[in-house]
Amino acid sequence: MSKIVKSDARIRRENIAKANKSGFIPKKTSLAVYVIVLLLALAARTIQLYTNMNFTTNRYIDPSPAKNYTMMILIPGFILLAFVLLAGSAKDKVVGSCILINPWRLRYDRLKKKIPGSAGYSALLMAFLMLAQIVFDFVNIVHGNNEIIKTLSPDEAEDYSKLTGYTAGMGINHLLMFFVFLAFLSIAVNIFKGEGFNPGNCASLYIYGIWKTMDIMTMLTENTLAAQSSELVYELFSGMTAVIFFMNTARFFNGMEKKYTRFWMCFMGYISSILAAVSVIPRYIMLLIPTNFDDRLDMNIPDISDMGIVFVTITLVAVFWSTYVYRVMPRLNTGNRRWNKAPINNKSYQEMESLDEK
Repeated sequence: MSKIVKSDARIRRENIAKANKSGFIPKKTSLAVYVIVLLLALAARTIQLYTNMNFTTNRYIDPSPAKNYTMMILIPGFILLAFVLLAGSAKDKVVGSCILINPWRLRYDRLKKKIPGSAGYSALLMAFLMLAQIVFDFVNIVHGNNEIIKTLSPDEAEDYSKLTGYTAGMGINHLLMFFVFLAFLSIAVNIFKGEGFNPGNCASLYIYGIWKTMDIMTMLTENTLAAQSSELVYELFSGMTAVIFFMNTARFFNGMEKKYTRFWMCFMGYISSILAAVSVIPRYIMLLIPTNFDDRLDMNIPDISDMGIVFVTITLVAVFWSTYVYRVMPRLNTGNRRWNKAPINNKSYQEMESLDEK
């Protein structure tokens, strides 16, 4: 008995039918859910840091779950995001004699040319924040050594290097960060040119994954995050989800999409953006609040490059909601929304079958 193998066209029709299924919640609604969860989580985290964090010990004053307002927002918020992305519909629209193809259903090669300019600006921001972080690291090292030099005799100061303490590990880390800077700079240029992600851009995202994984390992070895450095927990989770997001982004735009690739890309994009914002923005707000500022002198200052994650992830996800593709259908009867019936031969039918494949 011969094996029946599904054609690519048939598989695609089944995927389209699933994405275009009837439902009262559009997948695009997830963008509104993201904004609400983001704002509520930022407010909850700011209150939590201000009222329930001992920055001297880097531990919560009251570690009970009832005082963890941020997680009360994030957990149901993430569940709701996953539900909307999985159960929501991605329907096409009919306008006059045109059909608007929902971007969630577009192939990667058509979608990558529709990436909005905001994603290019976010990638550019991410690139220069990475470069700024490298510069700040060197400034801190030089500043610290200058303070030490002031305490030395003239002969000792002359022999003392301003880069003392700069290790080989730090050099490798900065080299990877420089490659990440080049990667996002190239991505921004290609987006502005209207080309989107090319295979080289997809491969370069793995450099970010390597760098961030090393950064996460350093955090785990230098801090017991879950117990003693609770203010860094969201920084850790943000890094993990950002790595998963960029790996799925590389897979999607390189034409290696699997069944749930775009779901994980969107879901992890939302999560990493929210977690990065929750990790960074409230701590900067703490620096601006004058009341009891002395209690926060030992607070860990977030990496400036994490601000780039807040924007670059969500602007790449937004491509699935922002751009419809017009297809003119001259035989559409706009009065009763029905197609004019006309006999077609097998060759014409096959050409219609392959429209979405082009």
